[in-house]
Amino acid sequence: MPVSISNDTVKEIAGYLDSGMKCFYHIPTGELEYYPDDLRGHWGMDMEIWQETIDNVANNYTEYILFEGLENYESFQMMEAFVAGIAEVKTRQQFEEAIRFKKPFQNFKFLLLDYPLLQQDWFDYKKKQYMKLVYDQLDSHNAI
Repeated sequence: MPVSISNDTVKEIAGYLDSGMKCFYHIPTGELEYYPDDLRGHWGMDMEIWQETIDNVANNYTEYILFEGLENYESFQMMEAFVAGIAEVKTRQQFEEAIRFKKPFQNFKFLLLDYPLLQQDWFDYKKKQYMKLVYDQLDSHNAI
């Protein structure tokens, strides 16, 4: 039976994924469980405080839909697509240069500080992309 998730819950899941969490939707109750994804920047973190959640999900895995965030290369592609859409040529060129070198994510983040309107556009764009990711993963689950 296909699972339907409210738009507000999709936004919440997208937020967890953006912050580097694995997120699990409990099909019977609609509750969300989440914990740090060690593959997305949380390696070495003390997972003891999350152990109850990890165990609960593991012991009832068939009752959950797993949602996972983007791989680094996918995050970079999203950033590239955003930069390619910047209308002002000179500004776009600055961003293209910033992400071409070592530490592209950090360079991008710091350059955004100089462009508050563009920074808000980035946050909106990223939120939309993460919500699309959640909907795509939900569609994959429902296709099974």
